[in-house]
Amino acid sequence: MNRLELRLAALDDALPETASPEMAQVLAYWRSLFKGDVLPDRRDLDPVQIPKLLPGIILIDIHRDPYRFRFRLIGERMVAYHGRNLAGFWMDEAFPHFNETATPGNIVDVAENHVINYRNGPPLMTYQKTFIEMERIFLPCRNGGDLVELLLTFTICR
Repeated sequence: MNRLELRLAALDDALPETASPEMAQVLAYWRSLFKGDVLPDRRDLDPVQIPKLLPGIILIDIHRDPYRFRFRLIGERMVAYHGRNLAGFWMDEAFPHFNETATPGNIVDVAENHVINYRNGPPLMTYQKTFIEMERIFLPCRNGGDLVELLLTFTICR
């Protein structure tokens, strides 16, 4: 078994048993997009295949040197939670305290190590206070090259 096969096999246990079924669906969809040992590319993402999940999807562009992150696409449910459509906004401009949270480090870890990042708990960034808990997953994707330059993100707010 090569390194990627080991990494993909480890994804079977990547989510806790308490994770929502939707998280498992997003993870399964992302895994289905692998071509051999190559991470999914943005061009591989097909909204027609995951229509029920689209409201919770966020695509985040990863810029390097220095690292900075921009919202590319925001699902309808996430627009409602944020109180506005943040597509095109830099995360550190949308949330002034962003760099003081664990989120930038989580994204860099996903980008550099080609791992997923799952979290369930209180939100790290302030939104409209219509929820007190969030569950989210960061999944690495390419954007035409060899580097991870895009995150496929799915979030549920409760």
